Amino acid sequence: ATAGGVVAVFGLTSILLPLKSRLVGRHGQASVLAPLALLCAGALAAMAFLAWSDSAPAPAYLALGIVAGLGAPPLGPAMRSTWRTITDASSLKQRAYRLDSVCEESLCLIGPLLVGVILSVASPPAAQLAAASLMLVGTLGMVWMPPARQIRSPGSSAPLRFDLGPLAAPGLWLVAAILATAVGLNMAFTSIAARAQTQGLPGAAGYIEAAIALGSIAGGLLWGRRRHTRTHFTHLAGLVGVLAIGIAICAAVTSLTVLGALMGVMGLAIAPLFVVSYLAADELAPEHQQTEASTWVNTANNIGSAAGASVAGLLIDRASISVGFAVGGVILGLTSVLIWLTHRSIEAKSGTCEAV
Repeated sequence: ATAGGVVAVFGLTSILLPLKSRLVGRHGQASVLAPLALLCAGALAAMAFLAWSDSAPAPAYLALGIVAGLGAPPLGPAMRSTWRTITDASSLKQRAYRLDSVCEESLCLIGPLLVGVILSVASPPAAQLAAASLMLVGTLGMVWMPPARQIRSPGSSAPLRFDLGPLAAPGLWLVAAILATAVGLNMAFTSIAARAQTQGLPGAAGYIEAAIALGSIAGGLLWGRRRHTRTHFTHLAGLVGVLAIGIAICAAVTSLTVLGALMGVMGLAIAPLFVVSYLAADELAPEHQQTEASTWVNTANNIGSAAGASVAGLLIDRASISVGFAVGGVILGLTSVLIWLTHRSIEAKSGTCEAV
């Protein structure tokens, strides 16, 4: 219960990621990311030492979870800002974002694997110390690279305001589309866990999610090699539609092997979906707000993921696992249709989202 509470409060602080990205754009990566990483790593390490002492009350862990969440640096958006600078005036930005998305998907495989290896030879607090160390070393290494030190937003001298920022730009309802997509996807992921549990094979859910991650990695690599002629919103509608069809089919599947194969194929669309979303956010937002716009894509995904898991849990308890899959598919299908119906007016207003 305490561990679940720590994860919850850590997740809730993700709503502050856009503000932290705005600070990165204003003051530079080294000035913001390094102190945040130190704060986050310190809180994680403190939790590990409390666990070794085995005497701390639950509120102490919850407080440290909040501190760690407040300090969690917006590494993904900052890295995409670096890629954006490196690939400026070239056609390589899509390939760079593809690499970024593929790396993020790879972490879903590598991170749990590293934890498993550490737990087999040491203790859970040792695994948490390793996580804190990797995050701190990785962040410091990133901000000390020459491109990161040179990046500073054109709007860095403007006053720091607490407003909608890039969300006020035409077309950045894209964030709502990503949130809805995350709701549908995570309803499916929760339903997978429930399906495996009811068949007495709860560990199979991990293998199925690994298949999804592998499919996403393959999809990201293949997507970047193609030359695209349609607009970002057209791509987004199609990719969400593919996910909707895949999840709807899964509602009628009971075999875990078949479910894993279907979800693996469906995963081909996940990394490309984020590549397209990041590219669209870049073109829709003003130049000095591009990093923050990218962060809103991640924040919407985080919030939608939490909401989708909660809704799926209620549906599975009160109805059935198939209903959890089906409702997730319907949400994705409606999102795809709405993107398709509105994309032309948004593109006309913003004058962006050109084909790549």
